[in-house]
Parts: sequence; C-alpha cells; structure tokens
Amino acid sequence: MDSPSFFKIILPSAIIDKKLLLPPNFVMQHGGELASLATFIVPDGRTWEMAIVKRRRDGMKMLCRGWSEFTAFYSISHGYLLVFKYKGNSNFHVRIYDPTSCEIEYPNGDPIRSPRYHHGTRPNEHEEGRSGGRIGTIVGKSFEQICKKATPSGKRAIFAAMKLKLQNPSFMLIVQHYNLSNPMAYVPGEFANKYLSPNCSQMKVRDSSSSRGREWAIQFSWRERGGLNLGLGWGAFADDKELEIEDICLFELLKPADCIMKVHIFRASFYS
Repeated sequence: MDSPSFFKIILPSAIIDKKLLLPPNFVMQHGGELASLATFIVPDGRTWEMAIVKRRRDGMKMLCRGWSEFTAFYSISHGYLLVFKYKGNSNFHVRIYDPTSCEIEYPNGDPIRSPRYHHGTRPNEHEEGRSGGRIGTIVGKSFEQICKKATPSGKRAIFAAMKLKLQNPSFMLIVQHYNLSNPMAYVPGEFANKYLSPNCSQMKVRDSSSSRGREWAIQFSWRERGGLNLGLGWGAFADDKELEIEDICLFELLKPADCIMKVHIFRASFYS
C-alpha cells in the first residue's frame, strides 16, 4: 500500500506562532500511532526531530519545538509548500517547494551531523527581518482565514504577490467586498505601529505601474488597539484602479516621515 501523504501551504501564522497544525484527516487516521517526537527526513540527507503536541480545544496535533529551527534553516516563509510522505513510526519524508512551485536547492552538508531541535542552528532570517535585515511583508490577522476561502485564482494572486522581493517595509491587502462597498480598508497594526508616525493622518499612494507617478491622498484614522482605518480617498483610489474582490494590493513604504507609499497590484482575474 502507498504511503499516506499530504501537503501544507505555509501561512504566516505557522511562522509567527512557531507551530504547524497537522491535517485533521491525517490525524484521525494515523494520530494514534504518532509519538511525542516526529522525525523529518529531507532530501539533503538531514533528519530533524520536533515535538508533537495535542491542541487542547479539539485534540488536533501540532508540530512545535524544533519547527522554527527547521523553517529558519531552509529559509521557509509564507507561500512555501511542504509535501509530507508518512513512512510510519512518526517518520516523515519531507520535500520543500518555494512560492514558484519549484523544489528548493537544499544546502550541502554532512547528513550524519543532523540538526535537532535542542541544538543551535542557523540564525532565524525572519527574526533578522524584524531587526533591520531582510524585511518581510506584513499581513493582517484575518489573512489566514481569507486565504483558506480564496478561489484558485485568488490564491495564485496571493502567491505572486508573496514572490515580490521588496527592500522597504510593506503590507498586503486582499480586497474584500467591504473594501469596495463601504469603502474603507485596514492597515495591519504591526505595520502601522512600527513604521508610521503617530502624527500622520494622510497616506500618499503612488502607482508602481504609472510612468507619470500618479498619486492618491488617502486619509486615515488610528485605531485604539493599533492599526489604521483608511477612509476618505480610498474609494477614489479603488475606483480609479478598478479594484475587484481578491485583487492584491501590496503597499511599499518609500518615505516614513511623509507616509509615502508605492502600491503594487496583482489582479486575481489575471491568474484565472
């Protein structure tokens, strides 16, 4: 009989929370034989051990200790895809694919000296991004739920936006119905609180696709718990750019003091 297999698309929560939830159907069928430690066997010859814990509210099982070291070592971030083949006895063969759907080039190394979760490993690139190194795109708290409900073309637009490498701080907005009907939009608190001046009340948005540097002025208000609501001016911007549901707006901060942003738009219809 073929080995059971499944894949996981890595969402921001898996990196931020340092946990990966195993698929419910897999847990229902094989959870009884899973030990407290799982072993990942990767094509580069390395093996990784990480703890398996049960989530209290529903009994689902998650990977925790050792997971963040594994993702850091292979530079795994949101948009990556991992394919698991279960070999029994809590052993998994794991292959890693980047957001372009290509398998990564695994680092060379001695497979005998296999990393474990209780040993040190490479610096966490995601932490470097928060301390002045490579900067990742920030998404809102509802990002994971929106991704799960997205159409195939919407998901492809999300992955295309994730592949864009920017040198400046950025945040991603997935256009939803309320963004067009209200109209208003929300800037994630993590981005606003870290990069924008509390004295600002207006965002200037420049079009990345316009050679003439077209610009929109969008008023915003600060929320009590952090983050911004984009208000007056957002509707004009959405109309002018003919935004539709599931289009992706990737906002890149050019000048923090003046709150000048550049917007990169990925249209879901293009990926249908």
